[in-house]
Amino acid sequence: MNQATLSSRQNRISSVQKTSGRTIESIRSISRSLLGNSPVCIVTNREPIVYTENQDFKRPAGGVSQALHALLERMGGIWIAAKDSSGPDTLMVPSGKGPGYLLERVNIPSSLKKPFYDGYSNGTLWPLFHGNRDQFFHDPGEFIQYDRVNQIFAKKVMDTFRKERPGLVWIHDYQLTRVAHWIRRESTENILPPLAFFCHIPWPTPADFMLLPEWQSVLEGLLSHDIIGFQTPLHLDLFLKTVSTLLPEAAILQNNVIRWNGRPIHVAVMPVGIDPQHFRRMSDQKENQDAAISFLEKAGIPSSIPFVISVDRMDYTKGLLERIEILDRFFTIYPAWKEKISFVQIAVPTRSGQKMYKKYQSNLRDRITSFNQKWMTPNWRPLYSVETTLPQTHLAALYKMASGALITSTNDGMNLVAQEFLSCQGNGSGVLFLSRHTGSAFMLRDAVQIDPFHPVFSARQLNTGLSESLGKRIQRNKILIRQIEQMNLYGWVYRLFENL
Repeated sequence: MNQATLSSRQNRISSVQKTSGRTIESIRSISRSLLGNSPVCIVTNREPIVYTENQDFKRPAGGVSQALHALLERMGGIWIAAKDSSGPDTLMVPSGKGPGYLLERVNIPSSLKKPFYDGYSNGTLWPLFHGNRDQFFHDPGEFIQYDRVNQIFAKKVMDTFRKERPGLVWIHDYQLTRVAHWIRRESTENILPPLAFFCHIPWPTPADFMLLPEWQSVLEGLLSHDIIGFQTPLHLDLFLKTVSTLLPEAAILQNNVIRWNGRPIHVAVMPVGIDPQHFRRMSDQKENQDAAISFLEKAGIPSSIPFVISVDRMDYTKGLLERIEILDRFFTIYPAWKEKISFVQIAVPTRSGQKMYKKYQSNLRDRITSFNQKWMTPNWRPLYSVETTLPQTHLAALYKMASGALITSTNDGMNLVAQEFLSCQGNGSGVLFLSRHTGSAFMLRDAVQIDPFHPVFSARQLNTGLSESLGKRIQRNKILIRQIEQMNLYGWVYRLFENL
């Protein structure tokens, strides 16, 4: 890395840190000063709540959608998402913490859902953006369906323009890269509100991105926004390099501004954070702790042996097979840890309708079985793997009880489990073992970093971290928790407003 690039990255990190430690009050203040009384409109593929048959709302577990849900509950606003549960197309989501928000639900024709979601979004874009060429699959017809769904979303946004007059539209993630293109192409509005996009997943290298036959359509769709946000300086750098390589007519100006088609597009690093106090409160509540203890008992996990926890979707980008290899090396090199530590893996199957995912998940289960058969003793099992979705409240208590958290992602935009675990630890001594291939590793540089591609190194890091003195572990966690508090959920949103 040359000195100019290093200096640019350091400046971006410094700029992010200036927005640290924000609160909901600071978000409300800057929103009023920039937007007046106009609401914020968030656009995602996944809806933030599930409407139940008894006309109630159920919240899916975890993730960025729940962070945004908590934000809009307090601020008010509009949320546009694909309809994935029963109930009316327009819902008012109530809140005891604020005004609540309006949920506008998009009806996607059933003929488009599979090619849009399983096909182009998760069979083509997802592996390509994560650098997994072996899993990359492309069907030319699926892009047509993907683009059609983006056009349907754009129509819903334009309908919202006319009814609600939002002051900002914030579009999220790889499923919706073309929405802004269709808004600009088909809108009859004289003046559009600012259109922002946030990329939650990594941005690929230009060489990987060029494998996409429709790269120009995707790139021009993104450049139809006014602001584009990325998790880390690396992802931002790769995006700028992709633009300069593939669109020579686009000018890269100072301060990460792209001029294209006569418009400036501001590109920024804005890492996602959480509300750490919220997680700490959940972890301290007795009913949540009782539920966590009950879960451990039902799963057959003994209370007498410390455990290290992992929480993931059963996706190849989470490094689950690599994790088994790390643990195998760990017990091979350090057999003294046998019967003294167990690993608890909560791995929920995802996209099981796709042949590739079904095969991966089957291979993983076989590998877990053979690993346990190799190492287990009559009174001890090294790895407990549970395929159950747990409420965030129960997970928070488990994080507090754990002696560590093991995150083995091979390429991850952020990974909020790292932040959630540390927040729930409070003054505890649990060790975060964090893959250096996550966005969280950019934020939490003092964590014990591992590398899923290097199992021997990672096994040594596990041994070192678990062998450290109590005082050293607690002191490290205090430093890490301060970093999480500075880079919280509200700092993420404040960064977006700053770029307006």
